[in-house]
Amino acid sequence: MKPFAVIDHLVSKSSFDLVLDKETMALKTIPELSGVELEKYYPKTGYASHETQANSFKSKIYSWVKRRNIKSKLNWIHQYATKGQILDYGAGNGDFALAAQQEGWRVCVYESSPSATETLKHRQLSTASMPLKENQFDVITLWHVFEHINKPDEALASFYKSLKPGGILVLAVPNCASWDAKHYKTFWAAYDVPRHRWHYNKQAISFLVRKAGFELFKTKNMYWDAFYISMLSEQYQNAKAPWIKAFYKGLYANFKGWRTTNTSSLTFFLQKPK
Repeated sequence: MKPFAVIDHLVSKSSFDLVLDKETMALKTIPELSGVELEKYYPKTGYASHETQANSFKSKIYSWVKRRNIKSKLNWIHQYATKGQILDYGAGNGDFALAAQQEGWRVCVYESSPSATETLKHRQLSTASMPLKENQFDVITLWHVFEHINKPDEALASFYKSLKPGGILVLAVPNCASWDAKHYKTFWAAYDVPRHRWHYNKQAISFLVRKAGFELFKTKNMYWDAFYISMLSEQYQNAKAPWIKAFYKGLYANFKGWRTTNTSSLTFFLQKPK
């Protein structure tokens, strides 16, 4: 696969290359940026997942989708794990963690962002520190966080160690092999360069997690994401009536992806062997 350029539509309008990484089988954002360098590519008014209040119409749509996703996420986890200790890694503003706590989970959160960490503490959530302790958690969740991690192999090894035997790791990521990714091409909002360091499909995730020792036992579609990503992608193209187009494109993307479990975003359920 030849490298191709994608523009940071959200902040800088700078161009970045996506290159197939043969070690991980995923697309990698080039050039690689340090954590300090990456800070300037986050919007000053707050990244959507870190906001606690929805002020703009776009952020209200994001918040609406997020609330519905949280309910689905908790229902999924209850299918595969009994209530115990859960780590929400990359917890953002803590909405999912608070919802899990209200349902009886013992919740711990981690955020690399200092401002997000302060928000989590203000919301009275217990924060974890790195490195994670071994055999500590029953469930670890990463909701659209794994694509931000610089060294995925090392992260998976850390999660593996910190899970109890039989523990569950949940990874939700944008799917760069989805219909909407192919349709919008370089305007696909879920590339979100350079904030997204990696871009995964089912094959890449399967390769990485099995290499780390996990058993991949379930993959689920995330239907709401297709509408939000289509809305942003239409805006990036300066489309007329982007909301209407996004609705129909989101519907079609879900139709194309539901049979083969290949929608705009996917959630992978992994287990550490007992």
